[in-house]
Amino acid sequence: MLTTSLGWYCYDAGLQAQARSYFAEAWNAANFTADDVLASRTLSNMCRQAVDLNKGREAVRFAQLAQTHAKQWQAPHRVTALLAIREAQGHARIGDAVSTENAIRQAWRSWSRGESDRDPDWTGFLNQAELTCLEGMCRLDLGQAARAQKLLARSEILQDVAHSRNRGMCLGYLSIAALKGGDVDRSVAATKESLRLIEGGMSSTRAVNQLKIVHDKLALHHRSSGVGDVLDQIRAKVA
Repeated sequence: MLTTSLGWYCYDAGLQAQARSYFAEAWNAANFTADDVLASRTLSNMCRQAVDLNKGREAVRFAQLAQTHAKQWQAPHRVTALLAIREAQGHARIGDAVSTENAIRQAWRSWSRGESDRDPDWTGFLNQAELTCLEGMCRLDLGQAARAQKLLARSEILQDVAHSRNRGMCLGYLSIAALKGGDVDRSVAATKESLRLIEGGMSSTRAVNQLKIVHDKLALHHRSSGVGDVLDQIRAKVA
């Protein structure tokens, strides 16, 4: 459990090679000890990383294998919801809209069945706001910009103060979705709010890296009102 946690910390810090090494070690330990709970958690982490590394097929394989392990310990609904939305992210990354839709529906069905005293702590982040954000990310990968923007905007509103890092990530994706939908003003507003969170003490390498992506996409609209100022603010934070 410590090793898979170390893998997640490395992933969150952008140390992807180290993260993969820790995840592989944790997965081997899970297989050696027949620990299906650990296998489910580790494969979920590996799936999320694979999506970020643009390895969609690998992500799907990890998610489906995690679901096989989850069945072995009769995992509660929060776990099956998480693994389903992870699978959806993998399908979305390779542009498989039908499989993405099916996995998203399964995720929401499982999530709607409620919490359980058997829910592991590593699913505690999966509130309504986060699941909405993850669906929005899937829609964005599928090129459904308007639908993605609507979902990401809703997620940003729903997210509580305790999950400001997740909210910061959501704002980054919202900015990109808005740009793809031609809404530069909404993109600028989302970016400014993300910057405000960072200035307020929210620290996340992933959020900062997301701002770098936003910067490059906003730069294409540098003549639009307010864009120049926000580009300067991003450069001041991520330099």
